[in-house]
Amino acid sequence: SYAHHPGEIAADLAAARSVAGEGRLLVIFQPHMVSRTKIFGVQMGAALAAADAVVVMDIYLAREQPEPGISGALISDVVPLETVVFEPVWDRATSHVLEWAKPGDMVLTLGAGDVTKLGPEILSALAAR
Repeated sequence: SYAHHPGEIAADLAAARSVAGEGRLLVIFQPHMVSRTKIFGVQMGAALAAADAVVVMDIYLAREQPEPGISGALISDVVPLETVVFEPVWDRATSHVLEWAKPGDMVLTLGAGDVTKLGPEILSALAAR
């Protein structure tokens, strides 16, 4: 899912929760665009609270330039969960989920950027355990 609006995040997580059953819901979220993060960041963080653990990546910039003070941390800082991490380093985003994941958990990537590339990487690493 592009998950570029808090309502979409909430709907995605509600649907995922219905499929996850007894498993936990682990999310890697990549915000899309500085302007959307600035406007909806707090609401996105609130919507992500429907997960059990969250990794927030940095913003996929698409058509915009970075803006001081606006990053994925704006979202991660307001997610009301104990297990939430802001991870701006691409190569480390999966390591958090791989550390947390247990059999029966569902891992979901959300975002309109290149976060979808992490899915196969995560599946491969989990299968190798």
